Amino acid sequence: SGEFKLFDGNESSFTSQVTSLQTISYTPTVKAMEAAVDWFRRDRTFTDYYGNSMTSPIDGDPEDNWCRPNHIVLLSDGAPNSNSPTSGQAYGLTSYEGTNCARDSTSRYTNGRCAREIARWAYTTDLEEGTGWHETQNITTHTIGFDTSTGSSTEIFLQSLVGDSAGGGNYYQVDSDAPANSVAGLSNVLTSIIVDAQESIPYAYTAPVIPFNPDNAAISGDRIYIPLFVPSTTTFWKGNLKSYSFAVSDGNIVILDELGSSVVNEAYEFTGSQDYWNDSSDGGETLEGGAASHMGAHGVRNLYTNLNGSAPLSDSTNRVIFSNTAITNAMMGVATDEERVDLLNWITWDPTWTLNNLDEEPHTGVMGAPIHTQPAVVNYAGGDVVLLPTSEGVLTAIDADTGAELWAFMPVEFLSEISTIKTNNPSTTPFYGLDGPLTVYEVGGSKMAIVGMRRGGKKYFLLDVTDRDAPVFVREISAASDVNFTGLAQTWSKPLFVNINIGGAATPVLIFGGGYDTDQDTATSRSSDDEGNYIFIVNAADGGLLRTVSNTGADVTVANMTNSIASDVMTIDIDGDAMVDRIYAADVGGRIIRVDVDAMTGAVIADVNSSGGFRRFFNTPQAGYYSKGGVQFVAILIGSGNRTDPLDGSTIDRFYMIKDRAVWNPPTSYTTVTQSMLINTTSTAATRSDILNPANGGWYFDLSNTEKSYSKAILYNYAVIFTTFSATRADDLGDCEARGSAGTARVYAVDMIDANAKFNWNGGSEDSLTVNDRSDTLNMLGIPPSPMLVFPGDLDDQGGQILGNKVHLLVGIEKKRDWDDYFLPTYWEEVIDD
Repeated sequence: SGEFKLFDGNESSFTSQVTSLQTISYTPTVKAMEAAVDWFRRDRTFTDYYGNSMTSPIDGDPEDNWCRPNHIVLLSDGAPNSNSPTSGQAYGLTSYEGTNCARDSTSRYTNGRCAREIARWAYTTDLEEGTGWHETQNITTHTIGFDTSTGSSTEIFLQSLVGDSAGGGNYYQVDSDAPANSVAGLSNVLTSIIVDAQESIPYAYTAPVIPFNPDNAAISGDRIYIPLFVPSTTTFWKGNLKSYSFAVSDGNIVILDELGSSVVNEAYEFTGSQDYWNDSSDGGETLEGGAASHMGAHGVRNLYTNLNGSAPLSDSTNRVIFSNTAITNAMMGVATDEERVDLLNWITWDPTWTLNNLDEEPHTGVMGAPIHTQPAVVNYAGGDVVLLPTSEGVLTAIDADTGAELWAFMPVEFLSEISTIKTNNPSTTPFYGLDGPLTVYEVGGSKMAIVGMRRGGKKYFLLDVTDRDAPVFVREISAASDVNFTGLAQTWSKPLFVNINIGGAATPVLIFGGGYDTDQDTATSRSSDDEGNYIFIVNAADGGLLRTVSNTGADVTVANMTNSIASDVMTIDIDGDAMVDRIYAADVGGRIIRVDVDAMTGAVIADVNSSGGFRRFFNTPQAGYYSKGGVQFVAILIGSGNRTDPLDGSTIDRFYMIKDRAVWNPPTSYTTVTQSMLINTTSTAATRSDILNPANGGWYFDLSNTEKSYSKAILYNYAVIFTTFSATRADDLGDCEARGSAGTARVYAVDMIDANAKFNWNGGSEDSLTVNDRSDTLNMLGIPPSPMLVFPGDLDDQGGQILGNKVHLLVGIEKKRDWDDYFLPTYWEEVIDD
């Protein structure tokens, strides 16, 4: 993580060294800096005080060394001395800044002359320009004032050696009034320096890896709102939201900036562009421009929390601001009023905070990271608003015209975490905040928004956002607020807004899975989860619980429903009355669950791990209808893959078609399809007679090692189209190459009935397709989104718009295939016979 930590003997040794520090009358600062710079220089032979020769750290094979940052940390307790009028000349210091610093000192001290020049020269000079030494091999200088008084001449001198005009680093102050304070102070300073050094390492990437993912974007009219973020080695990750336009040209989706230029390159990665909320190009920088550039631009923000449930969030009793006395020190997790005010002014972008804390990083111009979340657009007469949850722990509302934040909602439990994101300590995992799915819908004339937490927690928050500027808190859905939600785990599943029949009336509801049990993070075999093995149905208007589905103690009892449901559920309206009749869900234990809503019955209808193995479902199942020759069934289509560990190769994952033969009505007895009932089509496609045989429960085929299916399949005229990702870790990379999860993205198109290839993607004939033609690689980097079909219009002879006659298959904005539009979607009511 880059954190400087002290353990066992190291801590004792460090404490002893700090405690033993004492003055010895002399402070030869310039000579010490000369010696330090000489050690780095490859054109010099450095010999220490004891006569030992040392080799420059800028040495060896450039492939493994060019990215190493070089830093000097100067710790001093007083003014420099022991410097001579000719100091520096023996070391070539007359070349520093092109002056003879011995006679033309920029230091206020005679004994400090040349120090600033040395620091400046080391920071601006490339010490190794040979082949393979990429970037500038310079040295950054930091200074630490040990027991120096604020504003003293010594502090002023040490400050003059750092910053962009000198050595490039930072100045720190440490007090030594007690050994414990000295240890803690120096440890904190070194931690900060090391973290900064690590974050500045210019790892070699083939390109900036910010692939476009339409699964995470929000579209309204011709505008597309794209969330972006930058991973970090610290707790608080930062992000942005950018506004672009888009057009369809010859079946290709083109994303355009305000100037009409494409914002992605041939690898489908973002390049320098000017989004609609920026006045100039962002230079390809994620955090430049966008909504982030407007954070804090309009003074103290409208930040609200759910302190007073009987008042609108915009009421003064719910305002997150230092003057709200209802927000106590205990809520903030601090001991003093000063700390409370400091944190509240920081999180609310109070301009006075920045003026009074010039030595700290202000929170203005900073936006949390939308790590797993996606925006949603709410349409108002006064102008659209884009809602986005972030790792700041807020649901932010952005004016779609200007990019400015209108308001933000922070759950009351996150007040105590403000210090966490402000301190921003080194960490291998981020603070997730509101990291879950967001659903926006209208019910009873009200606009509603419900947001989950994913890795951030086990709650949903329901808001009424009918008033563009004054949101209302409706309910917290959690076990903490209602014991009926005790089975709710981490809220990964996106609430689905539908109608169901309750008492003969269409009732608007939200349906979602029970979430993710974190015990699965370390599980190596299937075992029952403590939570998450639920399906919840709640009232869409107020979030009140209506029905539950689980293996015990629920309104609908489903035997063996013992694993958490992290994915979204799928619903089907069988009879076309605009009310959901059936729910399909997939759990992380490899089961498919069917719930018949009206009959209040359900069962596990498939278990791919019945004979062992540990294949997990993190995807939403897709369903297709087959009816030919007197044979009818619902085809459940889904791929397996552990979403939490893309590199895991211990299990060969698969893609499945599972038959549910009870098409129209709940069966008197449910049947569970097991692995032994499925036909293995990995090497050879199935015959239609075998698949249509009632004794066979469907088919499957193996994916390659580490290849996993993470996105929902789409289905069009019996063509099943889905994407996969095969992660690899490049263990043979050099020290200066980015080390992480890389891999290969693929798109598949197979026949729903026999699993044979649907398109020729392997150079053969369209008339003789085999399983080798099932898939093709994608150019995009990272985990691919679900495929999508585009039906662009054509122009007639008079230039009028007519319905397109081509279907275009795209993954992200990468076009993979087109074909004549002779396919027809298959509706539930339609029976197609040969």
